[in-house]
Amino acid sequence: MEAPHEALAKELSCPVCLELFTPPVLELPCGHNYCKQCIEATLFSQNCTHVNGHFYCPMCKKHTHLRGRGIAILKRNIFAENVLGKFKQEVEKMSCKEEKQQAQMCEKHEEELVNLMCLQDDVPICSICKLFGDHQCHEVARLSDVYQERKKCFAEDMQSLHLRNESISGTIQEVEKQLHNNESSCRITRLMIDAVGGSLLEQLKSKMDTLKLEVESEKARKAEKLQGLLATLNGPPQLYLQMKRLLDSHLSAAHFLREDKLLRAEVDRLSWEVLPQVAKGGSGISTGHYFKELLKGIDVKDFSTLGARSALLEEMGAWASTCSNPYTSPDDNLDQVIHKIMLNLGVKGSGTDEDEDYESFLSSSSHFNNTSQELEEEPMERIDL
Repeated sequence: MEAPHEALAKELSCPVCLELFTPPVLELPCGHNYCKQCIEATLFSQNCTHVNGHFYCPMCKKHTHLRGRGIAILKRNIFAENVLGKFKQEVEKMSCKEEKQQAQMCEKHEEELVNLMCLQDDVPICSICKLFGDHQCHEVARLSDVYQERKKCFAEDMQSLHLRNESISGTIQEVEKQLHNNESSCRITRLMIDAVGGSLLEQLKSKMDTLKLEVESEKARKAEKLQGLLATLNGPPQLYLQMKRLLDSHLSAAHFLREDKLLRAEVDRLSWEVLPQVAKGGSGISTGHYFKELLKGIDVKDFSTLGARSALLEEMGAWASTCSNPYTSPDDNLDQVIHKIMLNLGVKGSGTDEDEDYESFLSSSSHFNNTSQELEEEPMERIDL
């Protein structure tokens, strides 16, 4: 025989979904009730999509005409919804009561109430557990007495914890504030690094491009001067070859005398022309000068590896000590320092022809500064042919 609440639950269940009604509950003209969503599903399954259509009741198959209003024509069963609400409240109360009662029952002896407290194992037990179970030799106490004592201690612990929470609430807020500030400052710092770092990179790139243009300009200027110097120095040898060619292969006396006049005039001009003396070692660009220009405002040790840093600082320190010597130009040894720095920074590879050219170029770089100045400052001396 069904329990009263089970019979009532059956009456309050939808014939379509077989679950308790989900409000709103709609009542058909035939008297059967359904969930609104189940009615809509029924209309869809019976292809009744027009507001003036008709459909069959899933229970009695009786026609229901919508009469141009759709399911709005169906009456809402407020009574069934109210009964359903009360039923759900009673079911919830019964469920809580059963759970409470179940919690008072012994786990090993389901029909026995827990009325004792095993003090040794600190667990609630029933009388059967004490008399015939695992707790026969254990000291026990009445459950109600232990409950009152433990409840009092529990409340005292809660109060102590509450006071502690109040004392540290300010600290918690401060830590949370610092966490927020940490996140915010990290975001702002990253934006600053992107903005300032990008600007510095652009400035450095612009500086590099400018210095490259200056190097090319200096190269062209010095190349033009050297070409002119080479043309001047090649004047006497070329004149000698012309004179020898005329002496060995002139066509006639008249031809010789005509050419002799021109060549002697050129000899007279060259005899009074002052020719420069060229220092050995060639002429090149001062690497040290552009190195200093490139690194203005930059600490190169910040970009070196840990292994190369000590050697780099030692070389830079040695060069800096020469700057205090009034008889030595600071740029004299800087190119050699640059050579060692570039090696420490891993600029040079190994085993290629370019490496040999690079080594040769840097090994002769100590002459660059003096040579570049000699082109502009070397005194001119007369050379007699």
